[in-house]
Amino acid sequence: MFDFLANRFVKDHENIDNPDVRLNLISLSSIMGIVMNIILFLSKIFLGIFTKSTAILNDAFNNLSDSVVSIMSLVGSSFSKKPADEEHPFGHGRVEYVMALLVSIVIVYVGINLFINSAKSFDDQNPNGLSLLSFIILFSGILIKVYIYYLNSRLYKELESDLNLGVMLDARNDIISTTAIILGVFLQRFVTFNLDAAMGVVVAFFVTKPGIDLFNETVGYLLGERIDKEIEKKISEILLSGSYIIGFHHLDIHQYGKGHIAGSCHVEVPGNLTVAELHREIDSIEKKVRKETGVILTLHADPTYNILDKEG
Repeated sequence: MFDFLANRFVKDHENIDNPDVRLNLISLSSIMGIVMNIILFLSKIFLGIFTKSTAILNDAFNNLSDSVVSIMSLVGSSFSKKPADEEHPFGHGRVEYVMALLVSIVIVYVGINLFINSAKSFDDQNPNGLSLLSFIILFSGILIKVYIYYLNSRLYKELESDLNLGVMLDARNDIISTTAIILGVFLQRFVTFNLDAAMGVVVAFFVTKPGIDLFNETVGYLLGERIDKEIEKKISEILLSGSYIIGFHHLDIHQYGKGHIAGSCHVEVPGNLTVAELHREIDSIEKKVRKETGVILTLHADPTYNILDKEG
């Protein structure tokens, strides 16, 4: 379904190296997530009230929070597409990280509330059994979530988007929680305590843990983690492949969202080159770095030797 919609609504959808195409694909997956989660919320809230099941009601509101997560993903991808301006010369790519951080907070909040509500319901009467219609609705919800999980798992790998990672984790949580609900109803007859509430407590853990992991990861991006060592290695090789650069220092790389990496570096060059010769060398290296690594690198020339000294 996603590929069909992408082919129809996203221009040049196979060119995922294009930042705009990448963000448009994220937006499309977010819209799909919003629609699917609202449908699941409405069906489960009705079912939870009818069966008087705390776990099903928790699961319904979890789906509602999932739609909020998808809305955040849509907002994040939309704002990230805004071009650079006077106040944000490197663009708005980091909005994606900010929204992923908010998504992680929502996931943790839902998990904590799920735990509290489940713990409070231990003394309640056991929920009613599932009717055939109830089972069909819950099982259909699992199938929908499996689709959302694999779709966002694929997009996370292809697009390297933490927004898709957040939606993927939410979908996984729902698969686990809904499966636990179905198992709890069938196993309730064999135990004397409220298994529905116990399942809710267990599910709360599976909801909260990935949210904490996503929070830590996105905080790392916002604080400024070191870029991939392979990219640094490739840049080093390119810098030293020139005719005049014999060394470099202060290589600083900054990431402003996926596909928006910029930096600067001091390179050691001859002091007796003409300005035109030095410009040609620096310009050539900068273009090669951008072409082969995608990094917009600005080089600062440090005259540390003379060509005649080197030959002598």
